[in-house]
Amino acid sequence: MLFQPTYMRHVYTGLEPSQAFDIVYGGTFEHRLLSSKLATMEHQRLNLGNLRLETGCYDFPVVAQGSMPKEAVCIGFMAAGGHVTRYNTSLIGDEDIQIYPPGADLLYHASGSSRWVNFTVPEDQLQQAAFVRNGRPLEILKNAAYSVRLRAGERRALTVLADDAMAVARRLENSGGMAPDLVSVMGDSMLTRYVDVLRDAEPTAKPKASSASQRHHYLVSACERLAISGASSEITLVEIARRSGYTLRSLELIFRRSVGMTPGRWFMNARLNGALRDLIACSAERTISDIAIKWGFRHLSRFSQYYRQAFGELPSDTLKRGRSGILGTSPCDGIRFKD
Repeated sequence: MLFQPTYMRHVYTGLEPSQAFDIVYGGTFEHRLLSSKLATMEHQRLNLGNLRLETGCYDFPVVAQGSMPKEAVCIGFMAAGGHVTRYNTSLIGDEDIQIYPPGADLLYHASGSSRWVNFTVPEDQLQQAAFVRNGRPLEILKNAAYSVRLRAGERRALTVLADDAMAVARRLENSGGMAPDLVSVMGDSMLTRYVDVLRDAEPTAKPKASSASQRHHYLVSACERLAISGASSEITLVEIARRSGYTLRSLELIFRRSVGMTPGRWFMNARLNGALRDLIACSAERTISDIAIKWGFRHLSRFSQYYRQAFGELPSDTLKRGRSGILGTSPCDGIRFKD
């Protein structure tokens, strides 16, 4: 089965990244902006039958949170910016590559510019290729995302492979698209290469360190859900810490080490980005006050102040441009949307 379109490229600017929910085909993500500074995000997707290659570039700090496709294994790595990026609160090494079992949760947190590459393949197809290639299947863990370390230079080679495949697809898309035979050859070549690098990869972290990262990821997510739930919008940090089983000081230390900011700042950013998404998609019946209250802001003037500090414009400006369908420019960027 060949997914359509065969090749897709999209560039998001200004506040548009907050609407990029499908950057991994079959998964669901929300993007949170961390700054009102210039923001441009590029996303490319190449479909090769049941295989999908995707890459995204961010020139700004960002949080992307969601879940990977439920019907396939995802193999991803940082082509650039690994030193400023974490996945599920874990640090990423220079030659690390991440494996996401079907439906795995992902918290992608980049404090600077970054670029990722993701290869998605049905697990039975991956294991069949591994058996043909190596005479045995690959060892794929089932419960959570994890990293393995590639041999020196392999990450760079996979980046070149992705760039070459996207360049060919982009060129042919402008002249009628890719022939089925080429799709088959490119897909088989890519699958074989990933099988080979995973066969030779080694574990990266000791089980104790990996377990601690998983606990911190679950803790961040659970505390966030508590902090932004409608019924608990006024809950204090002290109460969140108590319910989590940690002291406030311990909780602050875990957040600083795991996501690079305090719990209060993390929760505030999540609430403001929720309001941003709602303002962009706001119906004629809803008001700014409705949205502010939904996200726990009881004082409209204070909400407007926080919002402007975060996104460089007032909520009313976002609302107007969202309803007009023009989101690619804002007072803080000056870049227009382009396909």
